[in-house]
This record gives sequence, structure tokens and C-alpha cells, in this order.
Amino acid sequence: MVEAIETERLVLRRARIDDVAAMHRIMRDPTAMRYWSTLPHESVRQTADWVRSMIHPPDNNDDFIVTLDGACIGKMGAWQLPDFGYLLDPAHWGKGYASEALAAFLAHRKRCGSAFLTADTDPRNTASIRLLQRHGFVETGRAEKTWLIGGQWFDSIYWRKEL
Repeated sequence: MVEAIETERLVLRRARIDDVAAMHRIMRDPTAMRYWSTLPHESVRQTADWVRSMIHPPDNNDDFIVTLDGACIGKMGAWQLPDFGYLLDPAHWGKGYASEALAAFLAHRKRCGSAFLTADTDPRNTASIRLLQRHGFVETGRAEKTWLIGGQWFDSIYWRKEL
């Protein structure tokens, strides 16, 4: 198992328990979590459980913490391959970090022998849609009311990229 992936500015590494505070700062932020599959985290314990699940993952997992100058700024990877996702601290949006981390993750998965990756985006998440398109993902379908989060239904666009 690859422990870390280095890019020009970032290191994608496996989760550690000391990532809880930084990930909680991100995951309690309604802006960061606007298009995530859960509501913002209310407690540090909720985030700690999430980080622990990355430390002791199920089979078919390939998740990384994204770091910049040693500081955690988000996550990139697959909780359940081939489906993957990412979450970045809004303070770091618009600087190309998500694109850099995604390019590194795609190259990593290709080296690992993956044939393809899939993703699911909220149709309102135009930044994520553009990111996936720039990296060669193709829309494979749409569905209504796929995620029930906080009592509200959200739709999905499905994506796939051949590696």
C-alpha cells in the first residue's frame, strides 16, 4: 500500500489520529460541506470517528489526507473503489490544489491497475463539475433525489473516467 503521494506543492498521505482537529475545522464548516454526503459535523467525536474509519478502512479503500506544508487541508480518495471523492478547506479553494491532488490520485490509481474511477456530484456544484471535466471524466447519468441530507433531497450527476 502506498503511504504517500507527493506533488509539486502537496503531499497526499494516509490519515492519522492527529488529523482530527484539522478535519473537524473543515467538516464543521457549512461552506465546505455544502455538497458533501452529510450535514456539517456537530462534534469532534463525529469527525474522530470519520478519521478513524480512514485509519482502519474497509477493503477496497484508497483514501488520503491532503497536506500543504505539512498542514491538513482536506481529503482525496476512495472510501469504496471505484467511487471516489474529495473535500478541501474553503480557505484553499481556487488555488489549484484540488486539481493537483486529483491528478496525483488518478496517476496513483492507474499505477495500481484500476481500470476506471467514478464520482457523484450535486448538479449545483459547478466547481467540482468543471474539475472532473478538466480531468477527463465523462457524465454517465443523472438522477433525482439520490441523497437525503438533513431532511432535504439532493440530486446527482454520475461521472466515470477510464484509466
